Amino acid sequence: MGQQQLLLLVLSTVIVGLATVAGIQAFSENQKQATQDALVQRGTTIMADIKGAAAKPSQLGGVNLSNDGADTVLDGLGYDHSSSNNGASVDVDGASGDASCEVSTTKNTRESSGSNGVAEASCDSPDLSQTIHVYLDGNGDINTQFGSF
Repeated sequence: MGQQQLLLLVLSTVIVGLATVAGIQAFSENQKQATQDALVQRGTTIMADIKGAAAKPSQLGGVNLSNDGADTVLDGLGYDHSSSNNGASVDVDGASGDASCEVSTTKNTRESSGSNGVAEASCDSPDLSQTIHVYLDGNGDINTQFGSF
């Protein structure tokens, strides 16, 4: 082989290697974004279901957020969950790792928003550096906050 052919072979090997590394990094970043999106979606869906159940009379399958615990509320809504210290834990499909949302229906004051949450879900994954809080406030609005709480 001539020097020109060897130079082209080495150059093409370096270019393919750099493209592979860039592709792996792009995939990793997209996976983190997909996990965060799945956590936000799951938390919002849970709060929307709780909001709908709280608006119904108890005779029609509604819940009383001030009396019923998170386990009772999630059982009534048909969620597959496990009990935890603060409420109930719901797994998040579509998220990488061991992602879950901790659901609580006790009143909880949020210093950053100044509202009084009547139900909340704290969604977290070991792959993310921040926790996602989705909560239903006393006005019936669903709010989302990002950060380390």
